[in-house]
Amino acid sequence: MGIITKFKTWIFQAKSSENSEDTRLLQTIVSPAKEQVEPQKELSESEQQLLQIKSFIDSDDLSNHELAAMFMQGLEVQLDESMLRAIKRSADKMIFWLGVDDNANFIKSVKELIIGPRFFAQYSEIAQFAEVLPLLTELQVLQWKAKHLWNQHPILIAAGKLPKLKRLYAEDCRMNFLPESLCAAPQLQALYLSGNKLADMPAQLDQLHQLKELDLSNNAFKSCPRSVCRLKLLEVLRLHDNPLVEIAPRSLGRLYKLRDFQLSNSVAKTYLDELKDWLPDVDFEKPYWQI
Repeated sequence: MGIITKFKTWIFQAKSSENSEDTRLLQTIVSPAKEQVEPQKELSESEQQLLQIKSFIDSDDLSNHELAAMFMQGLEVQLDESMLRAIKRSADKMIFWLGVDDNANFIKSVKELIIGPRFFAQYSEIAQFAEVLPLLTELQVLQWKAKHLWNQHPILIAAGKLPKLKRLYAEDCRMNFLPESLCAAPQLQALYLSGNKLADMPAQLDQLHQLKELDLSNNAFKSCPRSVCRLKLLEVLRLHDNPLVEIAPRSLGRLYKLRDFQLSNSVAKTYLDELKDWLPDVDFEKPYWQI
């Protein structure tokens, strides 16, 4: 017996016993209780205009963004969080809005930016975006999450010109050198470079006068770079998961502010006593020092 035949038989049986439980169930299915539907509030003209502008900004067609910018200027509408999220999804949208004549509100609003795998639609956008990136004068956090799918170096070079950049993430992108120009970032406080192929650091690294946290874990370092030991405000240093052959505890002792330091166990065993002498403020009671 097919499903349709069974369903017809079930309906017939249900109709023959109106008071049965099946009948009540059928009535619930066929004639559900009418829900009270509240009448939708009619949108005002300004609300309709705002929705239209948002639909333009959600679009991937940049001609719609031109319309949005024109309407916003005429209606004196400011970008809100939902609009910003839509714009920050791709490089071409960011490039467009950074080129708008009246873009002060946009620049002021962009304080954090994540560059994901789909941020660039084509390779040429990397250079284009790197050229306008320094215009984001309020940007404080920049995360490169496109990994090795795109070339991160033009972006890192441009990041050195960001006046308020405090935290930079460039992890797991197979990078084998760090651009020297990044060392010009005046306010950079935290630099995360885990999961790359770095074997050395720029000699100018000590120009990062505000750097407090540096993660170099899971790279190709055989020793701690000398330039790292000249970072006078450094408080956190990660060097574990590197093929370290040796370190110089005396040089590390110049890091007077260092409080949190992590090494691979094989190297830590060899130098632990010397490190305790030269780094008296490091907390060697942390779990990863329990060798």
